[in-house]
Amino acid sequence: MKRTIFLGIAILVVVVGSIIVYFVYAAPQDKPWEGLSCEEMFDFAMSPEHQEITMEQHMEFHRDYDSCIQKMDENIP
Repeated sequence: MKRTIFLGIAILVVVVGSIIVYFVYAAPQDKPWEGLSCEEMFDFAMSPEHQEITMEQHMEFHRDYDSCIQKMDENIP
């Protein structure tokens, strides 16, 4: 009986600790497009997630995306 209680408490501590660590150390999604290639940014622009970002994020995304497109245009012979 005591063994089961200690095991249950240990599992509970691990689960609660994992949840706390996840929320404390999870990277914020201020820029969900960060680290994407130009092609992936194009896919993001066409995705439903693009419609869910805030207006400030939207403007910042297009600033980053437009510079990416300009670089692609410069590489076209």
